[in-house]
This record gives sequence, C-alpha cells and structure tokens, in this order.
Amino acid sequence: MSVQVGWIGLGAMGSGMASGYPVKAYDVYTPSLEKAASLGAVRCDTPAAAAANVQILGLMVVNAEQVQDVLFGAGKVADVLEPHSSIIVFSTVPPSFLIKIRERLDALNKGIGLVDAPVSGGFIRAAEGQLSVMVSGTLASISTARPVLDSLTRQPNGNLAVVGDIVGQASDFKLINQVLCGIHIAVTSEAMALAANLGCNPRNVYNALRDRSFMFGHRVPWQLQDDGVPKSAMTIIYKDVGIVNDEARALRFPAPLSGVAEQLFTAALGAGLAKEEDGNLIKLWMRFGGKSVVESGTVEEEEKKAQASQGGDEVIKIISDLLNAVHTVSAAEALAFARHKGMDLDEVFNIVGTSAATSKPLVAFKDELSWPNKFEPQSGQPTVGQILDDLANVMKEAKRVNTPLFLTQAAQQKFAEAALKGWSDKGSSIIGRLWL
Repeated sequence: MSVQVGWIGLGAMGSGMASGYPVKAYDVYTPSLEKAASLGAVRCDTPAAAAANVQILGLMVVNAEQVQDVLFGAGKVADVLEPHSSIIVFSTVPPSFLIKIRERLDALNKGIGLVDAPVSGGFIRAAEGQLSVMVSGTLASISTARPVLDSLTRQPNGNLAVVGDIVGQASDFKLINQVLCGIHIAVTSEAMALAANLGCNPRNVYNALRDRSFMFGHRVPWQLQDDGVPKSAMTIIYKDVGIVNDEARALRFPAPLSGVAEQLFTAALGAGLAKEEDGNLIKLWMRFGGKSVVESGTVEEEEKKAQASQGGDEVIKIISDLLNAVHTVSAAEALAFARHKGMDLDEVFNIVGTSAATSKPLVAFKDELSWPNKFEPQSGQPTVGQILDDLANVMKEAKRVNTPLFLTQAAQQKFAEAALKGWSDKGSSIIGRLWL
C-alpha cells in the first residue's frame, strides 16, 4: 500500500484491521498499542500524531462519543488532518450522528472526506482482511479510502458493498442488520435455555434446527463448547441494539422485539455477564436456575452421545415453533423499520438477507414483509391462528419448567394483534401489515 494510513482504535476488531499494511497507530490502552507496534505499526502517543500527514485515517473506536472526541475534542484530529484526506468511520454509530460530523468537517473547508463504513464479520475475519463492509460517502472520499477498504474485504469471505453517496446511508443498513442480529442472538439463548430445561439433549436441538437462522447455527456451538474465549463481546451487541432502539425512539417507530432484546442484554450486563461473548446470554437463564447446555466432551464425543439419546422430537417441535414465531416477527419489524426510513428494500434484502442477519422467514417472506400492501401471504405457510396455537403450547411448557420467554411472549403479542384484526386464517407473514 503506497498511501500513508493512520489508525485510531486497536480493540479486538481494530487491532486485526490495522495489520497487514504500514500504519501509524494510536489507542488509549497501552498493551494494545504495544502489540500493534510489535506487528509493525508505527506507535503514536496521541490521536493527532496518528492522524498527521496521512491520506487515510481509520477510526474503529467504541461509539459516537469517542468519534466526536477524537476528531473535535481532546484528540484534535480534525486540526491536523491533511486537506483532501479521507476519514473512514468503521464504528457502528447512529446514522444521524455521521451527518453532523460531515457538516463539521465541511465547515473546515479542507476538503476532508468522510466514509461511513460499518463492518461485520468478527475479529478472526478482521485479522484475515475478509470482513463485510457497507460503505457510503462521496465518490472522491471512497476513492481515496479504497486501498484500506479493499485490503479489509478480500475474498473468499470479504465483501465491499457501496450502498450510497451520502454518509449515514451505510449506517442505516447496519442498523437494520443489527435489528435482526440482536433479536436472533437473544432468541438463540432463550430457545436453548428452554430446550435444556425441558430435558432434551441440546446438541440434538442444534442439529435439527441449525439452519433456522445464521445466528442459531453460529452461536449455539459457542454455548455447547464454551471455551472461555470471547469471540463477539456482549458489550458490543448491547451497544448496537441500544443504537437501534435510540433510533426507533427518536423516530417514534414501534420496535417491540428490539426493545425486548435491549432489555435482555441490559439484564445480562447487570447480572455480571459483560465480559462474556454474546452467545452466552444463555447464562442469564442459568441465573434463574436453568440448566446448563455446556458439554463435557469433545464435539465428536457429544455427537455420539446425541445419536444414542432417545426421544426429544416433541421438544424440538416446541423450539422450532418458538424460533419460527420470533424470526418471522423480527423480519417484519426490521423490514418495516427500513421502509419507515425510506430505504431501498430490494437493496436491504440483497445485503441483509445474505448476511449474519438472515433467517428462514426473512428469505421465505421477503416480498410480503417488505411490501405488505402489495403482496398476499404465500400459500402453504402456517396461519396466524396456527402460530398462536403453537405458541400457546410453547408458553405452557415453558411455565411448567419455570423458563421465562421474553422474546417469544412479545412475538405472541404481535400475532394476537393480527388475530384481533381478523387475520387468524391468513398466512403468518401478514403480520407485516401491522406496521402499515
């Protein structure tokens, strides 16, 4: 890479993203800075030093407040940036925040570009340079930043999607992505907690339902083989779900499942689980006296145990019904939010529907949930009335084993609302009309 790059923020994601090319680096945490220096980065003792004489500045700090402070507060980065350089904000921040940052940079009359570039993929893919990055900003800003963006989105798993020419647009896509991810991560724990309390072998549940959503297939193995190494911090999804709900509250948009997910992650932090990975939200149910799903043997040993275990089909059906209901409502909520924000819903689906946010209902009911006033529910799907009957059984069994189902109860309320509108005999995807 021939351009000079500065980097501020060397946490779990940032440290990997800042490796593999020459970079001037800064972080408030000295051990992270020393590690980056050992891997070839030029150590800088202030944010301004990392930003001086660079063409591209990457920011991977925790939140909007830190972006603000680095650029215009104590960091004084905006004062030292070169004219016509580009700032890439990789942090997940509210879309409206970046518009204000853009206005303040423009007021400096230095031609400094701003690229809105929220990322997903985790710290392992960050170190491999194979992240998924959604990008928006002016053509000139993105062009200047392209060497870093290309280095972080290499194949086979990386992907760079330019979703607009205005900062904030990429963060809108990330926000919709996190509506789904936050709910799906949380319901994975809710579902597996119930499965364990009902006495079913957790691995059998996982094997039967692993394709219901990306998050169920991805996070349950972390629960079963808990190695104590955080892979996706609880505090990060807590922050992201908080951004979702802050935006929903600001726009007066009803996002009931996102609201429940926020409270679950808040409860997890209150219960002392802040240092856990987000898949271990299930430990919150263990605080309620629930059974552990952690396995004692290797994956191979546990697979043999699962194959030898008897029964479990009724429990798997209960968990399947739970997941189907919550995934359907989460898809409706996310697409309605995107519609409320005036986003291109085809583009939303092209990006979110193929990412870590995907689920079976999101894919199956894409049209009728995106444009519920134009499309009738497909034939062959369960009706609203059938979903409510299934959920009544789920809730009965959960009460029997003293397992609280927060997201499931919220989903049940949306289907009950649909029934009150006379839609009991309609396909379940009609709930998208509740947001019209």
